[in-house]
Amino acid sequence: MIKAKFWDIGFFVLLTWMHVCSVLQPVIEAHANFKSVYPSVDRNLMLQLSYTYNPWILVKAMMYSLLVMIGLWYSRQLQTNVGQASEEKRDIPKAPEPKTANEVKKVWLSRNTQSSETELGPFPVKNFLLFAMPWLLTFVASGLINYLRFYMVIQHFCISNWRAIQLYGELQVLFLHRFLAVAWLQITGGGGASSLPRNFINFETHLLD
Repeated sequence: MIKAKFWDIGFFVLLTWMHVCSVLQPVIEAHANFKSVYPSVDRNLMLQLSYTYNPWILVKAMMYSLLVMIGLWYSRQLQTNVGQASEEKRDIPKAPEPKTANEVKKVWLSRNTQSSETELGPFPVKNFLLFAMPWLLTFVASGLINYLRFYMVIQHFCISNWRAIQLYGELQVLFLHRFLAVAWLQITGGGGASSLPRNFINFETHLLD
């Protein structure tokens, strides 16, 4: 029997969000602006960072995350079954019936301690990984490929690796902010597209200064 815990909901949401952010494909656009006011010329090169998203990304992320949760619940059940089986195999002689309240208390405490120690067996990591492997592989592969594509383009604008990581992380936060804003508007039915946060980041490179 599958026993879900309350914090499993938060774990499922976290897995889904992480997977969606990993699959998001960053988009980089360069815009050069020139303003000539004699005798000076004002010029700058702006980068517009955005992402490509479609609803199927969320659906797939939820499917992979649900598979992880099923593996977690199944592993918990196996862990409980192993613990119960090992406890049943113990040859514990029956103690004589206690006659005083103190003896009753001592026997109850000893049984409670024994049951808490043998309630769970070792966690079946291999079984859990079988369910979690699709999520893990797609998360790592998609995240690595998307970041490498992002860095291979943005490095040509004299941006350091650390700054590229920061910008890549800001894109994930930007997506989450806009996604929650869209969901809130759909729930409340208020506002419009103009009230949504923008889905891109403007970044000045200072290469033309």
